Amino acid sequence: MSEYEIWSVMNSCLTANAIYGASIFFILWVAFRAANQVRSEGSNVVIKSLVTLFSLGIILNGLVVSSILEGLLQNTAYSLSQLDTISAASQSFINFYGTGAPSEAGNIFGGNPIMLAWWLVVTVIIMGRIWTKN
Repeated sequence: MSEYEIWSVMNSCLTANAIYGASIFFILWVAFRAANQVRSEGSNVVIKSLVTLFSLGIILNGLVVSSILEGLLQNTAYSLSQLDTISAASQSFINFYGTGAPSEAGNIFGGNPIMLAWWLVVTVIIMGRIWTKN
C-alpha cells in the first residue's frame, strides 16, 4: 500500500467516524432532554431506570466512537511507519502518534484519557439529573 492509499483510507474512515459521532451527539442530546423531563415530572423508578439504561447505552457508544478514532490514528501511524520512504507530513504524524504495534479494537477505556474523562462527566450529569431531587 502506498502513502497516498494509507492517507485515503484514513480519510474515508474519519468521515465514517464523524458521521457516527454526530449521530451519537444527537442522541446524547435526546438523553439529556429525557433526563430533564424525568426530573421535571418526578417520574417513577421504572421510567428513571429506562432512561438510565438508554443513557448508558449512548455513553457506551460514545466511548466506542472515541476508541475507534484513537485506534484509526494509531494504526495509520503504524502503517505509515512500515513504508520505506515517506513525506515530512507522514513523519510528523508518526512522531505524534508513535510507531508501536497496531492497536487492538475493543479497548474503550484505554485510548484517550481526556475523552474518557469527558464521558465520565457526561455520565455524572445525566445520572444526577435523573436520580437526584430538585
